[in-house]
Amino acid sequence: MTQWRKVSPQWVVGAFGILAVLASSAFVVHVAAADDDKPWVAPEEARQVKNPIPVNPESLAAGTQLFHENCAPCHGDTGKGDGDTGKIIKKKPANFTDEKLMSLETDGSLFWKIGEGRGPMPSWKDELSDKERWQLVNYIRKLGKDAAAANPPASKDKDEKH
Repeated sequence: MTQWRKVSPQWVVGAFGILAVLASSAFVVHVAAADDDKPWVAPEEARQVKNPIPVNPESLAAGTQLFHENCAPCHGDTGKGDGDTGKIIKKKPANFTDEKLMSLETDGSLFWKIGEGRGPMPSWKDELSDKERWQLVNYIRKLGKDAAAANPPASKDKDEKH
């Protein structure tokens, strides 16, 4: 016959504590995954923040370097969301050359999103300084302008046949 050992109250409390932590972790992961499917909108106060870093050759050069070191693996070299890592993750990275998408973002909202992260995108606020994140915002804006210049909308005169 199997003998049962008496279990100490501390062991029972510890076991319940571990179960509670595991259960709450599973809940947080489930809630976070559900949030990934919702539109990602920065808080209004973040949207109102103005970029203190001027757009100039120095800030764009710094933003370029930061982007290629930290963002290009997912967002791609030209910001289309087609980086090697971006191709294999479930939630696709933003396409910074999408005029409609980018027209909805203020500089402040881009800065906030870079800092906060969501889903597979990490938070960069502890890795990059505020200045570096603003330099990234300047460069991300440049990516959109470069794409628009490379693909100008067709003029009506060319489309109409007389």
